[in-house]
Amino acid sequence: MPEIARKYNLVVYCSALLFLIVAIYIHTITLKNPYTGLMFREDEGTWVVASVDPAGKVSEWDVRLGDKLLTVDGKKPEVMKLGDRAYLKRLGALQFEREGLGRFELSSNSGKHEMYKTLFVACAELALLVIGLVAYRNKPESYMVRRFYALNVFLAATLLSVYSTETVLTGLMLPVVASWLPYLLFAFFVAFVFRTVPGWVAFAMATYRGLAALFAVYTILVFSLGAIPGWTRSALHTILIGTLLAIFVIAIVYWRGMDRAEKNRLLTFVTALTFGLMPYLFLYALPDLLWGEYIALPDMTLAGLIILPASILWLWARQRLLDIQFYLPSLVIHGLYVGLASIVIAALIRSNASIVTLSLCGAFIVLTLLHRLGLDNFKRQREKRENRLDRLRLEMSIRFAEYRNSRDLLRMPAELIHSVTDIEGLCFVWKRGSETIMYGTGPFVEMQELNQFQQSDLSVFAQVMDLVQPDGMVIGYLGLGSKKNNTSFTSEELSLIDKVRMETVRLLMGAALLDELREAKSGLPKETTEYKLLEAQQAERVRMSYYLHDHVLQNLIFLARDLEELHDTEQSDKQLTALWLKCLYDTQRDIRMLCDDLYPHIIDQAGLDAALLWLARTVKENGGPTIKLENKLPDTLPSLYKMTMFRIVRELANNTVKHARAQKLEIQLWEMDDAFYGQINDDGIGFDPTNVSGIRPDFQGFGLVTINSQIVQFGGDIKIDSGAERGTIVRIRLPKQGGEVNYETANQGAATR
Repeated sequence: MPEIARKYNLVVYCSALLFLIVAIYIHTITLKNPYTGLMFREDEGTWVVASVDPAGKVSEWDVRLGDKLLTVDGKKPEVMKLGDRAYLKRLGALQFEREGLGRFELSSNSGKHEMYKTLFVACAELALLVIGLVAYRNKPESYMVRRFYALNVFLAATLLSVYSTETVLTGLMLPVVASWLPYLLFAFFVAFVFRTVPGWVAFAMATYRGLAALFAVYTILVFSLGAIPGWTRSALHTILIGTLLAIFVIAIVYWRGMDRAEKNRLLTFVTALTFGLMPYLFLYALPDLLWGEYIALPDMTLAGLIILPASILWLWARQRLLDIQFYLPSLVIHGLYVGLASIVIAALIRSNASIVTLSLCGAFIVLTLLHRLGLDNFKRQREKRENRLDRLRLEMSIRFAEYRNSRDLLRMPAELIHSVTDIEGLCFVWKRGSETIMYGTGPFVEMQELNQFQQSDLSVFAQVMDLVQPDGMVIGYLGLGSKKNNTSFTSEELSLIDKVRMETVRLLMGAALLDELREAKSGLPKETTEYKLLEAQQAERVRMSYYLHDHVLQNLIFLARDLEELHDTEQSDKQLTALWLKCLYDTQRDIRMLCDDLYPHIIDQAGLDAALLWLARTVKENGGPTIKLENKLPDTLPSLYKMTMFRIVRELANNTVKHARAQKLEIQLWEMDDAFYGQINDDGIGFDPTNVSGIRPDFQGFGLVTINSQIVQFGGDIKIDSGAERGTIVRIRLPKQGGEVNYETANQGAATR
C-alpha cells in the first residue's frame, strides 16, 4: 500500500471512530436533557418564557407564556443568548413561577417520543458515515472520493449538532460544520461535474474558503461568549440557499458547453441536492427567514440530505451514470408534490387542525385527485395515440407483406414458363381489387415498376391470354413475348402454358378469397366470436330444455295423473300397468341419453376406445354411415383429453349424420411427441370451409364453433379441407401442455354445453 494511502486511511478511519465516540456521547446527553422547546427573554434579571415550540418537551407540560423560570436543579439558570432570546444550556428540575398559581416544578425526563427521535437521527448519521466509508473503501486514491467522504462526515455532524442539547462540544462543532458545509457542497459539486475547473470558479472557491474560515472563527467566539447575535441563523440560511443558487447559475451558464456525460452528472447532482434540501428549504429555512418561525425542526428536515450521497454512491456502484434527463420531469413533479404535502401536513399539526389549515388540506386533496384524473386521462390519450401509431405501422407492414406475397404468387408460374418454353420474356398482370400487381421476366421486368397499368400496355406482347375465373370474370392477363428463335409455340408448350395459367387463376382466387374474408372480419364487432360461442351454448341449453320438457316431463306428468286416478279409484289393470312401465322405461332411456350427451360415463368406466366403439354403433343404429375407427391414443391419456377428444369426434360424427349424407366415416386418433392428433373424414357432399369461422351471415354452424372453442382453450388448432361433392377432412391437434394450463377454463366451457 502506498505511503499516501496509509496516511489517508489513518485520517479517514480515525475521524470516523472519533465521530462515533462524539455522537454516542452527545446522544446520551441529549436523551438525559431532551429538547424542551422553550425560549426565554430577560425581564429585570429574571428569565420569562417568551415562546413555546410544541415539537419539544413543553408540549407535555403546563407551561404558558409569561411564566418565570427561577432555578434549574436549585441553581441559577445557565442560558445561551440568541439575539433577544435565550435557551437553556443545561436541563434538570425546572422551577417556574406563575402569577396566581405560585411556584411549580417540572422534570425534563425523556419519553418514547425522544427515544424514537434519537433513533431516527442516529440512523441518519450512521447512514451518511457508512456511505462515505463505502465510497472511500472502493477508491481511496481518488481526491473526489475523499472530498465526498468529508462531505458525508460534515452532513452527519450537522445533523448531530442541530439535534443536540449538549452545549460544550456542540458549541465547538456547530459553528465549524455550519460554516464549512456550504463550501464542501460547492467544492464537491465542482469536482463531481467538471473535468477541468474554470479559472473564475477556482478563484471563487478560494475566496469562499477564506470567508468560511473567518465565519467559523467568528461563530466559535460568539458561542464561547454565550451570546449569539440574532442574525447568525438567518446568515447560515442565506449562505446555504445562496450556495444552492450559485450551483444553479453555474449549471445554466456552462450547460451548452458540456458534453453528454457532464450534463448527465450535472443533472444528477442538482436533482439529488434539490430533493435533499427541499424539506429544509420549505419547512425550516424559508419560514424562518420570512416569518421568524419554522414548521419542522432542523434535525428532521436536514435528514433529507441523505438523498444526495446515496444517489451518488448508487451511481458509482453501477459504474455508469443514469440518463437522468429521462426521469427529470417526473422527479420534479413528484418532488414538488411531496414538498407541498409536507408543508400542508406540518402546518396542520402546528395549527392544531384549525379551520384554515383543514380547508387547505381539503383543497390540496381535491387538487391531487384532479391531478390524478388528469394524469390518467393523459395516459389514456397517450396509449390511444401509441395504439393508433402501432396500428398504422402494422397496417403498413401488412400492406408491404401482401404486395410481396402477391408478387411471389406470380413469380413462381412466370419463372416456370420462362424456363421451359425458351421464351424471351413474359408478364403476369393481376387486378387485385383497386391495385394492379405485375411480375415480368426478360425484357418485361421493367413493367413491374409501372404505377398504373393501361389496356394499351398489352400491345407490347406477342400474345395475350386472359386470367378468367370459373364465373367468367377476368382478373388479369398473361402477356407472352416472342420465342428466342422466333418460332411459334408448339402445342405441348401451349398446353403447359394453359395449365400454368389455370393453376395461377386458382391461386389468385384463393388469395382474393382471403382478402374478402379479412375485410369481412374487420367489419364485424370484436365480440362476434364470443357472441357466436355464447349463442351456440345458449342454443344447446334450449335444445336440452325442450328435450326435458317434451320427453321426460311429459312422461312424468302422464304417470302422475294416472297414479292420482289409481289412488282415488283404487282400481288398476295389467294393460294400464304395462303402459306405466313403458313410460318409465322411455323416461329412463331419455335421461340416460341426456346424461351421455352431457357427460358420457362410459369413458370413465370402460375407457375412450370403448366409448368410441359405442358411438360408432349408435351412429350406425340411427341410420348413419359405417364408421372405420383407428384409435392409437394411449390408455394413460388424461381424462380431460379423453373427454375433449370424444366430444369433438361425437360432434363431427353427428354433423356427418345430419348434413353430409355420407356412406363412410373414418376416424383416426394418434399421439406424437408434442401433441395428440385426430383426423375425421367422410365421403359426403362436403361444404364451403370458408364459412367455418362464422364470418358469412348465412352460416349457422354452432357445432363447429363449439369445437373450435374447445380446441383453442387447449392452445391447439383445427384444419378443414372440404369442397362440393368431394367429402370433408377435419384435422385437429391438442398440445400436450395446453390442456393442463387451461384445464379449469376448458372444463367450465364444457360444463355449459
